[in-house]
Amino acid sequence: MHPIMEELTADLARIRADLTSLVESTPPAKFDHKPKNGGWTGTGIIQHLGAVEGMATKMLEGLFAKALADGIAMEKSTTSWLKSLEQYRVLDRSRVINAPERAQPKPDAELSPSWASLQAVRERLHRAIATVDGRDLSTVSAPHPVFGALNGYQWVLVIGQHEERHLSQLR
Repeated sequence: MHPIMEELTADLARIRADLTSLVESTPPAKFDHKPKNGGWTGTGIIQHLGAVEGMATKMLEGLFAKALADGIAMEKSTTSWLKSLEQYRVLDRSRVINAPERAQPKPDAELSPSWASLQAVRERLHRAIATVDGRDLSTVSAPHPVFGALNGYQWVLVIGQHEERHLSQLR
């Protein structure tokens, strides 16, 4: 695996391992507790994560397929992208970011299927990433609804940071 993608997928894995540890160590009934402030339940957050990652992965599958068809160049750099989203303060929970209606959790969400869906979409994301491993993803971009144009590397990074943002909410 190319060093840039290795670093990004390792970051995804680190965050998912933390989330998995939390989910596995927390009694399932706690995920259905409705916060007093009217926020989402833990189950709702897991469902939301799956919905958002699913939408992003579907977009990336198309973006990557088009880039490959257009002859995207091989990556020549090994420069890290891990800090490339700092200006957006993705992890800053004091900054409110409202999810679009299609990413809102459903009131009847159940933990087990929501968790399974989140795991399955991560496998799809890894398959999409594998198709472009070693390619220069800084040359392809798509708009993010909050942060504007992000390149392929930043899209992979923002998926992990979105999960990390909600992991702190779950804690």
